[in-house]
Amino acid sequence: MLDDAAIASFLDLSFDHLCSRKVKELVDLDRAIRSIDAALEPARVADAQQRLVSPARARLIARAKASALRVDVWLPAPVRDLIAEELGKPAPLPPKLVDELVGSEKVRDEVRAMLSDTLQSFIKKATGGGGEQDASPGAAAARAFGFGARAMAAAGRGLLGGLGDQLERTLQDKVRDFVDASVAAVQQRIAKKLTSDDTAKELGKRRKKAFLAFLEKTEPEVAAYVAKAPHDVIDALVPGLVQHNLQRPELREAIKAEIKAAIDELGEDEVGALLDRLGQRALAREAMHAHVGPIAKDFVATPAFGAWFAAVKP
Repeated sequence: MLDDAAIASFLDLSFDHLCSRKVKELVDLDRAIRSIDAALEPARVADAQQRLVSPARARLIARAKASALRVDVWLPAPVRDLIAEELGKPAPLPPKLVDELVGSEKVRDEVRAMLSDTLQSFIKKATGGGGEQDASPGAAAARAFGFGARAMAAAGRGLLGGLGDQLERTLQDKVRDFVDASVAAVQQRIAKKLTSDDTAKELGKRRKKAFLAFLEKTEPEVAAYVAKAPHDVIDALVPGLVQHNLQRPELREAIKAEIKAAIDELGEDEVGALLDRLGQRALAREAMHAHVGPIAKDFVATPAFGAWFAAVKP
């Protein structure tokens, strides 16, 4: 039978032989795809979530809640400053997105309502009308004319007499025409303002300020936000989402292309050279002796191995 020294020698020979092989000899594209398909079946994804992901998430949240550290400990000062500098740069909004949002029916209706409320409220004040104070944005803007409107109202009552009501109705009809003609112009001004250099600079400043404010939060504060997420709902959706996307032809082609690209890039490298590049050769050999060695020792002591060894021994 093989003693401990013989087993150790055999493991070293096997490891050295493996390190001399090229990566492409150990990886097959079609088998890799089949392996991914098998590993990411919904039941297996759900099992991994239940046994690994969910418990790990709960432990991390609990650890963060018990922490006294701030979020900024995660970033070295140079990295923090670089990110803050990048975020502080002007952030122009995509013109196409602005046009779609500002040109929407909802925005058009809001602009029309604001203009109409503002002008009609002013006309009522100017012609002697009134009533309860409106809290709408348009009425609030009209109240900016307060003193002048009240002065005009007093003058109107003295000069126009019973013609005030007719004048108000006439002006309101003109207001509707004016509003309809002005909505597009107001929308264009809004879009121009949103896409201006000043707005881009302001967005950059706010983005930087928000980032630095986030870094000042403590890990327990962040953990409290994360804990509020509907994790049970999300976990229930993940297996189906993974399966759905894994079956999409375009994604499968992308996965195949990336695996092939990796094989093309690393395929000619020897396994040992790859381990050296990763700083893992010595650690891998040590792990093999620490874990595979005892298993091999137990294996060679089994009757099954003894029978096989006796049958093949010259």
